[in-house]
Amino acid sequence: MFAGSQVAYVDHYQYTGVDYEEEESRNEATPVFTAKGQRFSVEIGGEITFPCQVENQGKYVLMFKQALPDGEQLMLFVGNLTLKPSMRLSKVGNSFTLSGVRRSHAGRYVCRIETSPAIEVTHTLDVQYPASVRRVGETVRQVLKGSTVTLECVTDGNPPAAITWSHQRAHLPPGVQSSKGQSTITLENVDKHLEGTYTCTASNGVGGPSSASTTIQVEYPPEVYTEQAIVHTGEGDLAQLVCLVQGRPAPVVTWTKGGRAVDPQRHIASHNGRRHHSLTISGVTSEDFGDYTCTAESTLGKNNATIMLTGLPRTPRITSSPAGGEKTSYTLTWETETFTPILMYRLEYRERVEEHRENTVRQPARPWNIRLFSDKSSPRGLAGNVQHMSHAIEELQPAMDYEATVAVENKFGWSNESDVFHFYTRKEMAVGQSTSGGQRGTSAPVNLLLLLLLVFLSGHHS
Repeated sequence: MFAGSQVAYVDHYQYTGVDYEEEESRNEATPVFTAKGQRFSVEIGGEITFPCQVENQGKYVLMFKQALPDGEQLMLFVGNLTLKPSMRLSKVGNSFTLSGVRRSHAGRYVCRIETSPAIEVTHTLDVQYPASVRRVGETVRQVLKGSTVTLECVTDGNPPAAITWSHQRAHLPPGVQSSKGQSTITLENVDKHLEGTYTCTASNGVGGPSSASTTIQVEYPPEVYTEQAIVHTGEGDLAQLVCLVQGRPAPVVTWTKGGRAVDPQRHIASHNGRRHHSLTISGVTSEDFGDYTCTAESTLGKNNATIMLTGLPRTPRITSSPAGGEKTSYTLTWETETFTPILMYRLEYRERVEEHRENTVRQPARPWNIRLFSDKSSPRGLAGNVQHMSHAIEELQPAMDYEATVAVENKFGWSNESDVFHFYTRKEMAVGQSTSGGQRGTSAPVNLLLLLLLVFLSGHHS
């Protein structure tokens, strides 16, 4: 009976052509993803969960994989089996959690079920990371004066970084062409004022900003300046001549006098740093007086400056007040620096002609009164190397404007003339006028007598 029944069953199968297992599979509901594809953004090092929820999964296996940029697909999970444990990817239910996110994790992730046809849900992961920046070119760049140089930096970051430029923690100097967001700046016609460190800073709001710097050094021919064009000194003293030298590459500095190299036994050349070059002469003699030339030379050129060492007095400086206290005389005072006693002085003075804009005819200048005097006539003493002197000018006119200049001489010669100095004499009071402008003479005594008489008469009547 069992056998006959079995045969009957087989015959029925063969007769109807129906596979009951296949028919049962067809009667099952088709799996459907309830999770929707999403775009996720996460900072580097963070954590993200990809949902792969599905209905009617039945016996079907859920797979999870990463779509690589080259088109290949990397299988990460098959069912509950992880194929990439080093990726820190875990599964809870039908969700996949990725922790310790790296930049390489960015891209597309696919939830897949091998139905016929297969069904998929695709998620996109955007990994945000801080901005970084690097310079293009050397850390230190040496450029010729007058040339044009472009500085460039390359940035990376997600989201894209904003770029700003600065110069030694300050604003960019004039002459630098840049706009916000540019990865390059251009320095045109560079000179020493454009030297320094330029910094490119990138920031995108993720983490802190990043910076890279380039230092610009401008190469230029030597430049030579003097600290004093004329140095006054005296015999037996120590004198120091100073040149300020600039240039890149650093120039070689030499000293000459009259076209010949100075005597290194008595003339000591030295420098303090790169700019300050000096020539020291000890125990100065009259033979040391003259013009000394400081010459700076480099591969880019040569330049020089001249300093005169002299025993002459300095130009006098007049120190008296312009307002004279006397009507017909004026005492002129002045001082001068000298390392040797003053022997003579030359005084020049004249009436000053006022110029009025409304006058169409210009008055001719008065002739100078020029006089020479020995210093013994009116010395005021010597304070260190500064000689104070004075002279009383007589036979002047009251209430008159004058101008004067003075020069002095020591044994080495005459100084330059002082600046022209303006002064005036005191105004002379007219006869019969008081200093307050009232009547002088008998007016005051008469008024006093009248006052006494009134007092007397008042007392007599009482």
